[in-house]
Amino acid sequence: MTDDIRVVSSFINAMNNHKLSKADVLLLNHLMMKYADFEQKKSFVINQSKIADDLALKQPNVSRSLKKLVASGLLKLEGQNLFSIQI
Repeated sequence: MTDDIRVVSSFINAMNNHKLSKADVLLLNHLMMKYADFEQKKSFVINQSKIADDLALKQPNVSRSLKKLVASGLLKLEGQNLFSIQI
C-alpha cells in the first residue's frame, strides 16, 4: 500500500511540475479511465480525432496535450499513435 501511495504521489507531483492545463488533465484522465483495465505501461493506440470528439476538444488541442504529456514523462510514445501511461 505504501508503494501505491508513493506512485500516486510521484504522479501528482509530475502533473504539478509540468503545469498541465485543464485539457491536458482531461485527456490524461480520459486515457487512464479508458485503459485502466490494461496492465501498467501496456501500449495502446490513440485516435486523436475520436478523442477530440469524445472530449469536445479540437484535434490540435489533443495533439498539443499529447505532446505535453509525453514531454512530462506521464505518457510514453511507443510508435506512431502508440502510447503507454507511465505510472
